[in-house]
Amino acid sequence: MPAQPTATSHPASLLHRHLKLLQETDRRRKWLLAGFYLLLCALLALLLVHEAMQRQQQALDGLASQLQADINSHMQLALATMDHASMLLPQQATDPTPQLRDFAGLAAARQPFIDYLGWQPRIRADQRARFEQQQSQLRGQAFAIRDYWPTRNAAGQDSGNYVPAPPRHDYLPLLMQEPAPSAALRAMQGLDLLHDPLLGQTVQQAVSQGSVQFSPPSRIAEHWHLLLLQARYAANPPSPNPLVRSEQLQGVLLLSLQLDGLLAASTAPYRGLQLDLLAPDGSASPLVSGQQSGGNSLLPVQGAQQPVVLPVDGYRLQLAQPLAWQQLSLPLLAVGLVANTLLCYLLWLLAAQQQRQRNIRRRAMDHLHREREHASVTLQAIADAVVTFDTTFRIQYINPSASMLLGPGHHSVIGQNVRQLLRLGHEFARPGDTDPFTQAMQIRDNVYLPDSSYLTRSSGEKLLVEGCVSPVFDQQTRLLGAVLTLRDTAPRRQHMLAALEASERRLRQHEQELARVARINTMGEMASGIAHEINQPLSAIVSYCQASLSLLAEEDPDLPLVCRAMQSAAHQAQRAGQVIQRLREFVSKRNQHQSLLDPNQIVANALALLEFELQSHDIHLEQYFSDKLSAVYADNIQLEQVILNILRNAIDAMESVHPWGRLIISTEQDATRVRIMIADNGPGIATALQDKIFDPFFSTKPNGMGLGLAICQTAIDNMGGQILASNRPSGGAQFVIDLPALTTSTAQAVAGEQVS
Repeated sequence: MPAQPTATSHPASLLHRHLKLLQETDRRRKWLLAGFYLLLCALLALLLVHEAMQRQQQALDGLASQLQADINSHMQLALATMDHASMLLPQQATDPTPQLRDFAGLAAARQPFIDYLGWQPRIRADQRARFEQQQSQLRGQAFAIRDYWPTRNAAGQDSGNYVPAPPRHDYLPLLMQEPAPSAALRAMQGLDLLHDPLLGQTVQQAVSQGSVQFSPPSRIAEHWHLLLLQARYAANPPSPNPLVRSEQLQGVLLLSLQLDGLLAASTAPYRGLQLDLLAPDGSASPLVSGQQSGGNSLLPVQGAQQPVVLPVDGYRLQLAQPLAWQQLSLPLLAVGLVANTLLCYLLWLLAAQQQRQRNIRRRAMDHLHREREHASVTLQAIADAVVTFDTTFRIQYINPSASMLLGPGHHSVIGQNVRQLLRLGHEFARPGDTDPFTQAMQIRDNVYLPDSSYLTRSSGEKLLVEGCVSPVFDQQTRLLGAVLTLRDTAPRRQHMLAALEASERRLRQHEQELARVARINTMGEMASGIAHEINQPLSAIVSYCQASLSLLAEEDPDLPLVCRAMQSAAHQAQRAGQVIQRLREFVSKRNQHQSLLDPNQIVANALALLEFELQSHDIHLEQYFSDKLSAVYADNIQLEQVILNILRNAIDAMESVHPWGRLIISTEQDATRVRIMIADNGPGIATALQDKIFDPFFSTKPNGMGLGLAICQTAIDNMGGQILASNRPSGGAQFVIDLPALTTSTAQAVAGEQVS
């Protein structure tokens, strides 16, 4: 038989036990583990932030180097643009050429960071009025050479205004801006660049030095701008004298660059990048690069270690980028969380195991204490005398019963020699016999005191005792001592004698009661059997007598029919007498009156007795008799009574069947057996009751005695057959009476029996 899986091998049970183990950890350790886990997570966060900051620092340093290279390359492009634009201007230029205008549009298209390119002519004081008038006519609105005076509003923002320029020796107004710039830049037209507070110094340097000069970064509207200025002179080369050179000035070629647009392409991949413009005095101004800040206030801001140097002396760019959560290493975070969780889980499991071990030890100590208390109380309370002693036979413990058994004066016996204190002896002892104390020590096993052992008390009184000496060992099976248990047998012997006498009296009373009950049961069985067996012939007699009275009451009675009915009644009366005779023989265990019988005829006789009941209950009878049946050797009356009993049970079962009941009777035979089958279309036999219907006193009828089928089974068993009950597949019950057929061997045995 395969082994059944235990409940502990189920995964759900294992998980439940594991969770139960973890729950055994005390609350303080749980809080410590939680704090340790949070500490590990904090260290992991610091590690992730540090690693991300290192990667970000490397990226910012690389970006700073890239920006520096981009600025240098863009400045080279700007200088080349200035050189090419300078070649497009004639030597004596007063107005820009169409080639310069076309080149400015082309340069701005190729280099988006270029705002505009233009030629700004020098206007002398005596030319100002005519120049302003010409520009007003060209523009269709009033034009004047202006100065810009910056002021600060209440919010700290620049809200300066333009005012007409005062009379000066000469002017350098801003006129040409190609291609057309934004409205904020166009509003600067007419500005005297030579005397502007911010750009004047750079223009004067360009005039005095004759090379391209870069202006300090200036914020116009939303963008920062960087201007490149190159002076043109009437003489080539110009005079080395600065004063003469200033008089030779024709104008300035100006190229405006958008500083934040120049850096936009390089900084676009960096989210949240912050660019600050550092002035020579150390002040910082934010440089808008078109990127929205994506930082988080919980994470640090990382800056580049190498500031980007601008072509203007003293001006630099400072890069800073706040660390974002997306920059943290997810694989490292996952590995760290798994490692932290696993470590804390193992620590929790270790703490749970330790707590369980402590709980087990505490429960073991409690259990040991309870066992000791229980043993102590038991030893104090039991009636047997208990004495323990060590390997030197020194007494270590003695219970109150032992003190009472030894007699007065033996309360302080701890440490005494047990062989001297307990003087044990027994009748028919031989000299040299080893005392039980020493023998138990030697054989290291239990030694029972011999029969008729006695204990000699200090008063000389001898008490018949029984007991045992048992050695005691430690965990290493080393002998520690022994335990002696004694019991005074005199009270028990007296109690046993009294109990034996009482048992004998109860046994005699019980035998008398059993004999009386057996007689009553035998009488009841006979009365029940007689009443059941004789009920059927009496019912037939009543039926025949009632039919005869009915016939005689007619005007022209059918006397032959009455005669036949009375003969049948007489036959049933004889049959009732035979039934009583058979029952007496059945009860007295006499031999039955068996003979050779035709099964078909026996069934026909039973049906003849029930003809009136079958018609009154509207039961359809179907008969299937085999014409090749062997005879059976059986009791005629008993077999007929068995069939009648089964038929009556079938009639009672079909009372509730509508529109009519159906009774099927058939006979058949095989090689050695003859079968009589009786079936109905009633409700059948309940499955739970199929094994009980042949039990004595079991009945499904409200007023039934439960003896009919039990008697039938006994009768068929005595005939060498068997009776079987089952349910039909189509509904209803079926009873089969199986009897041995009369073969050649059985016929010879029957013939020999009849001859003898």
